[in-house]
Amino acid sequence: MRIKFFFRTVWVLMLVFPPMVKAQADNGTSMAPIISDAIGLINYIEDDLEQEIVRIEFDILQTSKSTIRTFSSGYSYGIVAFGDYRMEDIDVRVYQKSGSSWVLVKSDTDADKTAMVVIQPSYFGEYKIEISCYKFKSGYTAGHYGLIIFHE
Repeated sequence: MRIKFFFRTVWVLMLVFPPMVKAQADNGTSMAPIISDAIGLINYIEDDLEQEIVRIEFDILQTSKSTIRTFSSGYSYGIVAFGDYRMEDIDVRVYQKSGSSWVLVKSDTDADKTAMVVIQPSYFGEYKIEISCYKFKSGYTAGHYGLIIFHE
């Protein structure tokens, strides 16, 4: 219960005092800007799309990162990767495990700081999600990213 209260308080503060969030982000160490971006996406996914979020992840990105997730057949999964104010172009690729190798299933490589794919697994199995920053804004070589996975 305390953890829920803590996160709600942080979210409310970020919504009420957005100029403070930007000021803290100037040194590049604050997670507040990427979390602030995530709040809008979370509200859209849950309220407008009426989807269930099954995973949220935040981290630093310099080139690329990957994560493994098990998906089930019978669901459509949305996978959204988004970058903070330092990124101009973030991409996401989803691979399905096939024996000992990975086969590309879907990718979003548009030139945008948000990338999204929707997949419908044909069977229960492991999938690799790869997030990469194709282009940073001038003067930056790293930034925070967020990853949200959701389904019906």
